[in-house]
Amino acid sequence: MKILFVINALTVGGAQSVLCDLVKKAVADNCLVEVACFKGGYLEETFAKLGVKVHLLNESFFDIFGFIKLIKIMRTFKPDVVHSHLFRATFWARAAHLFFLNSVLISTIHGTETDCYTRLERFMSGWSDKIIFSSQFLHNWYDENIIKLDKNAICLYPGVSVQAQKSNAYKNSDETLSIGTLSRLHRIKGIDCLIKACALLDKKSVKFKLYIAGEGKQKTELMQLANDLNVADKCEFVGTIASKSEFLENLDVFVAPSRAEAFGIHICEAMERSLPVIASRVGGIPEILVENETGLFFEPDDHETLAELIEQIANDRSEAQAMGKRGRKRVEELFVRDNSIQAHFEVYEKLVSEKRRQIHFVISSGEMGGGERLALGLIKRLVQRGYNVSVTCAGQPLAGVLKDLNIKSDFVSMSFEGLIFAFKTASDLLKIRPAYISSHLNKAGLISGKLGKLFGVYTLSHIHGLNRLSYYKGSDCLIAVSKAVEKYLLEQGANTDTLCVIPNCIDKPALNEPREIKAKISIGITAKLHANKGHEWALKAIAKNIDLLPIKAIHILGDGPEKERLHKLCEEMPLKELVVFHGYVEDTDKIAPSIDLSLLPSAGEGIPLSLLETMRFGIPCVATDRGGIPEIVRTGVNGILVSYKDEKALVDAIVKISEPSVYKKYSEACIESFKRLNDYEKMVDNFENLLKKFK
Repeated sequence: MKILFVINALTVGGAQSVLCDLVKKAVADNCLVEVACFKGGYLEETFAKLGVKVHLLNESFFDIFGFIKLIKIMRTFKPDVVHSHLFRATFWARAAHLFFLNSVLISTIHGTETDCYTRLERFMSGWSDKIIFSSQFLHNWYDENIIKLDKNAICLYPGVSVQAQKSNAYKNSDETLSIGTLSRLHRIKGIDCLIKACALLDKKSVKFKLYIAGEGKQKTELMQLANDLNVADKCEFVGTIASKSEFLENLDVFVAPSRAEAFGIHICEAMERSLPVIASRVGGIPEILVENETGLFFEPDDHETLAELIEQIANDRSEAQAMGKRGRKRVEELFVRDNSIQAHFEVYEKLVSEKRRQIHFVISSGEMGGGERLALGLIKRLVQRGYNVSVTCAGQPLAGVLKDLNIKSDFVSMSFEGLIFAFKTASDLLKIRPAYISSHLNKAGLISGKLGKLFGVYTLSHIHGLNRLSYYKGSDCLIAVSKAVEKYLLEQGANTDTLCVIPNCIDKPALNEPREIKAKISIGITAKLHANKGHEWALKAIAKNIDLLPIKAIHILGDGPEKERLHKLCEEMPLKELVVFHGYVEDTDKIAPSIDLSLLPSAGEGIPLSLLETMRFGIPCVATDRGGIPEIVRTGVNGILVSYKDEKALVDAIVKISEPSVYKKYSEACIESFKRLNDYEKMVDNFENLLKKFK
């Protein structure tokens, strides 16, 4: 797994503490890890020792250059997971993620922020695949003030590292009480309230020593306050400490006088060292402490009550010691850092697994030709295999079939040269955030390739016919449906490293009974009603020679732009009574028993599904020798190939196959050919293997 962590700075703080342990765990699990931050700090050295690359983002010009650099990092490193911490980093990670949708974006909320944050978070919260909260308090605050949360939100307490139990006991009651606190020196942490409480203790002649650990911009102000209250000699500002455990183990009681606190890692750290804790009743602290069991509460800024509680601890050291032991046990049960880190990685693995099973099909048609039906078959089978499939297509009847199958899909017309379709596809990609795009047909290939490059989504394009390579140059993988298509693409300069062949198949079994005919035959033409499918020349050839041909009916299955013209053409020829236009037929099996001969007079084919569909019934074929057709139709074996627009050859072929002995031989060969050529599961396996190859 490849993980990119993004954070504001690598300085001291709760978020940085969690990040450090996440990075260590990732390295230990042999994950590939990189860290991006806007400002360096002490963790740079730690990460360097772990062999983790740290990217310092540019802070100039409102972080714009840093944002651009972050996009480049994502596209180069190609992480499976991007995990952002703190608002600034999360804002830019979300924006950069729009240009690399292939990763999972996880954002951890470590605290509340300003009104500007609230407005932006309402707009951008949905851009994260998962939001992690460090306390239930934060979760509830977000749910009430930002946006209603759903399954994409989870609460994971940061917790602390649990070490061996300390050996020293509490001091005797006649000795000085060691009071301590550990935080950055900022007004929000309420250290001034603690100093005022200690001034009251001093007036009551309580023996104590206050140790204030941490640095911050309020340090000078707090030192002056201690001096003004005549307790400067009893207050020691110890600054940044090298060992939290050593600092805490020399205390008798830990005080957390915060005016606001999202969680309170420092409280967990004190409890882990078996210290009783006195804390303000704010934020996530009540989720850590159990009143009168593991600690005591006071209201923020109430220094008088705080003084009383400290005095209570001083007067009953045995109960204080019991509180500390109960606090240690609570940490071991609920707030173990290793458990929290493991839970993070379980979230990573689950989301990455889900992401890798998200595929979006882009089909630049709404009709039901071979390409569309192949895509539809893949969609159905991938859903059965546990993939989360979504579709953007170009209209009916395909959209209706997808709706009936309960496939998440949307459609829009191909008007304005496909521009509206392109915008709709882009919108769907941003909303769905798939790991893969599977494109079908020319304009879908062109649009998907460009959008795949823009959003960093792996794009596979099926090429169903003898099409121009220029439509597919943006795709990461080209899938030719026949050797003929592959050859045509190679002649245009296709890259052999990105080109493969997966022959078209249909999801139906072969039938074992060959067909026989008698006097007259019914011909079936199953193809999109499009000029390059050759309906016109074939119908004209049949009309000219109708007296020579033993034809009782011509069934035309399909729909398309040539529909009206072909109707009119048949009205004007001596075929009026013979031709039946069925339009789009969802289940061709219902018509196949009425057909004796399958005709495909196409100007070019990748590999025609329509012929496979009739071959399984033992129906011989007459088809042009274009594209991939010769890969399934062999003259003199299961059908006859003719040249495109060769009217005489077409008529002769129909006459030849109409001979009962020839027909029976070809019919038997059709069934055997179908069994040999049509391995649908292998086709789907080969497609899925391409997805796995990318993983």
